[in-house]
Amino acid sequence: MKNLAFFYENPPKFDIFNERKQNLEFKNTLIKGPKNSGKKSLMLKFATTFKSEEVLFLDMLDLRFEKNSLFNLVKFLELNNKIKIVFLCNLNEEFDFSSLNLPLIISSTCNDLSLANFNELYLDFLDFEEFISINKNLPIANLLGLYLQSGRSNLSFSQELLRQSFSPLQLEILKYLAKNLGFKLSINKLFLELKRISKTSKDSVYKEVKELENNFIIKSIYNDDKRLKKLYFRDFGFKNALCIKKDFTHLFENLILNELFKLETEFFYNKFFSFYSKELKIAYISTPTLDIDLIKLRIKKILPKALELNIFHIIFITLSSEEIFYERGVKFEIAPFDKWALSF
Repeated sequence: MKNLAFFYENPPKFDIFNERKQNLEFKNTLIKGPKNSGKKSLMLKFATTFKSEEVLFLDMLDLRFEKNSLFNLVKFLELNNKIKIVFLCNLNEEFDFSSLNLPLIISSTCNDLSLANFNELYLDFLDFEEFISINKNLPIANLLGLYLQSGRSNLSFSQELLRQSFSPLQLEILKYLAKNLGFKLSINKLFLELKRISKTSKDSVYKEVKELENNFIIKSIYNDDKRLKKLYFRDFGFKNALCIKKDFTHLFENLILNELFKLETEFFYNKFFSFYSKELKIAYISTPTLDIDLIKLRIKKILPKALELNIFHIIFITLSSEEIFYERGVKFEIAPFDKWALSF
């Protein structure tokens, strides 16, 4: 009880917050997302809409916080009936909150965490539109270059944060992925490469890859038949933060995928399409520097596969080219990244 009383009497300070597209409501909510995506800031911002005595704000990563104090939470709230809402940051394991009668806002970096009677909200790193809103005083022509340079989060922009956030084995896995971004992945090949550098086991590599995906750091995209997969970063900025090898083609591909996360649907890849959704019947092709005439030549090879997969909208994403036309009922759209990213 003393532990809960300390945090009630010493609430966190509220800073200036970046505007995000997501908003919280006065109901049980589980916010999921990667480290440094702004989950705590979103919670703090919502907390400012209440009086300080109406809020209990807890953070499980605070070294002073005692996890066992959660078992006293119901009793503490009964004794402090001015509290109207509870915030709990960084919960990464299941806990029974069914006896709690107040709205509870929880954040977690674990995708597989599930809590009964909680609405789920996913908070990703900044997308391009949110990045623009933060840097709105800069010329629009310069913003894409700055976005590509800085990435979607502080995590990919700080070597110190990267070292603090990941184990040595996780960092080696991420460095390998940065060097091989956009290529088909073999965990066995990854293991053999890491074994050359440090002492590890195949089970350890599998476990860490799974954890990195569960914690929203990397994302698997499977081939049509689900036997082959590629791994991408949830923040494309990890590519340049973790290796010096330049590969703009695959960096741009990762950039596109990061924007597609907003659609909250499963994507696949094949030799025709960078990413496509069976559910939405739409495909995306990363072609940053290809001119319109060469794109139209590719369409002849792409069209039969699009019809086979019942895809009726194909978007070529470029740096500057723009055009729309139709072939056999399929809409082909050539769009510059900035205009496309701001369209949804």
